[in-house]
Amino acid sequence: MEYRDPSRRGKVIVVLGVVMGILAGAAALYVVQRAQLEAGATGVQQVPIVVAVRDIAARVPLEAADVTVRQVPMDDSNASGTFSDPTTVIGLIPSVPILTGQPVLANMLAGQSGGGTIGILAPNETIAPDSPAWRAVAITVPEDRAAGGLIEAGQTVDMIATVNIVLPERLEEAGRYASDRSTKLIYQDMLVLAKTTTAYVVKAPINVAEEISHFQASGQASFTLLIRPSQDLRMVDAGALGTTTSDIIQRYGLPLPEVYPAGLGPLPRPSATASASPRATATPGADESASPAP
Repeated sequence: MEYRDPSRRGKVIVVLGVVMGILAGAAALYVVQRAQLEAGATGVQQVPIVVAVRDIAARVPLEAADVTVRQVPMDDSNASGTFSDPTTVIGLIPSVPILTGQPVLANMLAGQSGGGTIGILAPNETIAPDSPAWRAVAITVPEDRAAGGLIEAGQTVDMIATVNIVLPERLEEAGRYASDRSTKLIYQDMLVLAKTTTAYVVKAPINVAEEISHFQASGQASFTLLIRPSQDLRMVDAGALGTTTSDIIQRYGLPLPEVYPAGLGPLPRPSATASASPRATATPGADESASPAP
């Protein structure tokens, strides 16, 4: 039987693999250089454009980490509306989501956050004589009443108002109504345009913006924001909603606090003991003015 050295066969395979790798790399380099030469020969101009390096949500100001510059062949798709300097788009607010690798175009941007400009209308919205008069209005809501502060620009929210209602004395004396706080869902499916700490800028018709301004100026109302699923376009029938303290007591059967001790008179006094309480024996030489030991 003929003996064959397996180690020699393995070395041959390794050498063949290295040679094939070198040939593949050389072929790839040749193709790239050929393409570059052909591009130069045909006069295709390379231009720098600003592109997104990650998915960018709408209504969120652009940051330096969101974009970069990429060299691409110039054609009709990047001849206008593109940017070559990334610093020119920092702080601008995209009105639509921008995907990774997608060029940042001028018609995607709503305005500058630093200049106080906020894109109120969606890209597909137009102004007509009968269209709503949309406005951006700010509302202050603490984090504990705004889903823990997790609400961000671009989300839709529902708004609950809690109003302090003070009734005339004659209505309270009638024995049916009482001054108290009243809570109710009042606005639904409101778009959050921007957020800074506890201030939320929402999109609202001008009459709703007027009502929100009045609520806040009166100092008698507080708001709660509820995150609304973007897929849920249903409008809740708020006519059956609304609650007060008395409603909650009746609905859940909460026990009513009672006067303790019972009765309208003075608090009962404990009965006197049959004998005087024992006192500590005075220590000879002690200060007579000292308080007795308990």
